[in-house]
Amino acid sequence: MAKLHVTNDTVVRLQYRMASIQPINFPTWPWLHWREQRADATAIVLDDVAVSWQQLCRDISRAQNTLQRHPFQHSDVQNHIERIAIVGDNRYCDLVNMLASWQSGWQTLMVNPAFSHEFQATLLEDIGISHCLSFDDVFTNVDASLPFERHDLTKYDQAPVVSFISEECLTLTLTSGSTGLPKAVVHTADNHLSSAAGLFSLMPFNDADCWLLSLPLFHVSGLAVVWRWLLNGAVLKIAETKGDTLIRALDGATHASLVPTQLQRIISLGKPASLHSVLLGGAAIPQPLVDEAERMGIQCWCGYGMTEMASTISAKRADGRLTVGDVLPNRELQLSEAGEVLVKGRTLAAGYMVTGQVLPLAECWFATKDKARWCDESHELQILGRLDNMFVCGGENVQPEAVERVLGQFEGVLQLIILPVDHERWGQVPVAVVQGRVEHDAFLEWAKQQVPAYQCPQAVLSLPENVGVSGIKLSRNGLAQWLASQPLPLPV
Repeated sequence: MAKLHVTNDTVVRLQYRMASIQPINFPTWPWLHWREQRADATAIVLDDVAVSWQQLCRDISRAQNTLQRHPFQHSDVQNHIERIAIVGDNRYCDLVNMLASWQSGWQTLMVNPAFSHEFQATLLEDIGISHCLSFDDVFTNVDASLPFERHDLTKYDQAPVVSFISEECLTLTLTSGSTGLPKAVVHTADNHLSSAAGLFSLMPFNDADCWLLSLPLFHVSGLAVVWRWLLNGAVLKIAETKGDTLIRALDGATHASLVPTQLQRIISLGKPASLHSVLLGGAAIPQPLVDEAERMGIQCWCGYGMTEMASTISAKRADGRLTVGDVLPNRELQLSEAGEVLVKGRTLAAGYMVTGQVLPLAECWFATKDKARWCDESHELQILGRLDNMFVCGGENVQPEAVERVLGQFEGVLQLIILPVDHERWGQVPVAVVQGRVEHDAFLEWAKQQVPAYQCPQAVLSLPENVGVSGIKLSRNGLAQWLASQPLPLPV
């Protein structure tokens, strides 16, 4: 790692360059590769039943044959199918449909089933996707081991397989879409594999380990779990993870990608014996939560990432410092003169898919709209917040994320969002939306001692259920719309 200092009269710019770590050069699709290497080894644990690489490949072949007979596969359009949308979450059939589509030579967009039909139609038209699959299109009554008869195996194994070319566009993943329609980010297999290889330089994960698919496939963090599993030929666990079922789902899993509320649930209900490594994301991470997890034997990792960079960009062991670690291999990062994060590297997406065409992100560096600084004492990156989230209170700039990092340490806070509300005298003032068991008056009194007056919330509300949820993260735009309808007795 090298730090480059470029000095002029007013600014010192810092850049980190990380050496490349090459992922496996797969000669064919990774699941076919691992079938050849160890056909009977466990590839997936579906609830409590093991599925071997051999069985997985058969199921993918079955799905592929079914796709080839799908009504949209008419002779006049068959050769024009380039990409499809798959409406699904984290069921075994959703994963198999996705892998079968790739094996057929199709790009895939995983779609949140919570989207309305009207929104789906508008979104797919904007992206340029005319074919959409749902659960019943391919599988019904899916179980861990699909009912293959011996005389059917040759037929299913003969499904046509396109060549695996890691540099070709393969996946479309929606951004969080805080305003307007979300964008469809286009990645290659090499982008995903390079992302996984870089993370493994810091967070160990080998072929004997098991990663729980605890985040949705329609989010880049869930898709990243799939590619980590495929890169190392390890074990992927698929199980129901909503609510308290998360604890049972983690039984047998060594690794998991979680948001803080999920980690809190594990701590409150008891740590599964197998779990030892957790990658945290999606929100500010309260250090008391991490400390308790570490005492229970769960190593916690945190970092900074984004959809355009195929998930994680920088990472570290969570240690209480308000930083996100060093840049991982296969990525490059520098700060502009204004402190904006600029990124590039092998994990950077090919572009956005708009009406069937890939629009490149940038000629060189991609501007993230995130503001950051390098911490002199730790030489780690600190994300200060989104440039477009900043607001002005009484003539002072307020960066909500900076306030959230400080006030999120209050006992009982699981998640905290600071939002601006119009004020006749001060222009805008901060308001806190809090998830957790928090006494509001006590929180506000404590906050006055922690931050300057212009950063201190003038009111606090409890986070409502199912409001402002976008993928695995809270949507500031969605919460702001809800907040605008709430009565707020603000001081004059």
